[in-house]
Amino acid sequence: MGLIAEFRLTSLELPLTNAVAAVPSVTVYIERILVVDPDRPVAVCRVVDDHDDEFRDAVTADPTVADAVAIDDADEHARYRIELRDPPVPIYRKYIELGTIPLGGIVTVDGWWARARFPDRDALAAYREFCLERGATFHLERLTRESAADDPPFSLTNEQYDALVAARDIGYFEVPRAASTEAVGEQLGISGPSASERIRRGIDRLLENAL
Repeated sequence: MGLIAEFRLTSLELPLTNAVAAVPSVTVYIERILVVDPDRPVAVCRVVDDHDDEFRDAVTADPTVADAVAIDDADEHARYRIELRDPPVPIYRKYIELGTIPLGGIVTVDGWWARARFPDRDALAAYREFCLERGATFHLERLTRESAADDPPFSLTNEQYDALVAARDIGYFEVPRAASTEAVGEQLGISGPSASERIRRGIDRLLENAL
């Protein structure tokens, strides 16, 4: 299983940086990447707070953009299909080389925020070094291990997940409480104190990963 990294990049030579700098009020959400030529990926973007359509002119003039087409949409925010030229910091080409999958991005006047799935820590380290060598700053904000489809959510252990489900099903979380930790333990085949510990640790883990 891979690693999910959330990170910030800052460089004047990143894709779309000039367009956003020309209209600093906008935020560009990269919703998906379409690839025919890795050197010219196509980004489908949603542009927020472009009240006067200034971004249309700015993105056309951006040297990292080969082509930009507005997409008609019922949403109140404009959408664009943007073909990117290979910029001085070719982040997408490096994704391909490292076997990395982009999961979303946001471009603002302060730089890029990105989320991507890296195959391992070595690939993440190589990507970071690649960005730094080209003068970009790289700040890792969050790193989590990708879970299998059948793993419990929110990084819960199987025991914590089972304890929380059992507690919910028999009324432990109701007000007033309709079941004790001993009753939860009976459902799980463990003692009341063990059930109490699993519930407490499960709630701690749930809050840590959900908030």
